[in-house]
Amino acid sequence: MNFTPAKFIVRALCTKQTPSNRFWFKIGDTASVSKAFSAADVQAFADLSGDTNPLHLDENYAKTTRYGRCIVHGVLVNGLISAVFGTKLPGRSVIFVSQNLKFTAPVFIGEKVTAKVEVTGMEKAMVTLSTTCTVPENQKVVATGSVKLYIPRPAADNTAS
Repeated sequence: MNFTPAKFIVRALCTKQTPSNRFWFKIGDTASVSKAFSAADVQAFADLSGDTNPLHLDENYAKTTRYGRCIVHGVLVNGLISAVFGTKLPGRSVIFVSQNLKFTAPVFIGEKVTAKVEVTGMEKAMVTLSTTCTVPENQKVVATGSVKLYIPRPAADNTAS
């Protein structure tokens, strides 16, 4: 089942939350985002982070490695997972608590990568999700793992007149 955030976010923001309705999603819900990282994206990240490893930036150097061409920083791929959490499932106001992530293959500059998450557990204010990043063109799995998120209670309704 694909997750449609609009109606659930409205419900979460417009209703009083109790332990029984704190979550606007359920086990098995999924969401994803996709992006192809350009050389400019990789360069911008290198400039911001200081990670100027030539494997990411220097095509001539990258040709001498086992990959044969420049690869995207893994943390950029991981950023897609964060984008799913913050914008789609569960959505705004979640707090990233922990992550287990294994990179299984490189993402090359220009390859489209999709980060997909699935709700696998919910207990009190904590939610566990599985994460998978793939290159849809060839179904290459590039990263797998899990994340634990904290879902804070919405602020009290102070709109009473």
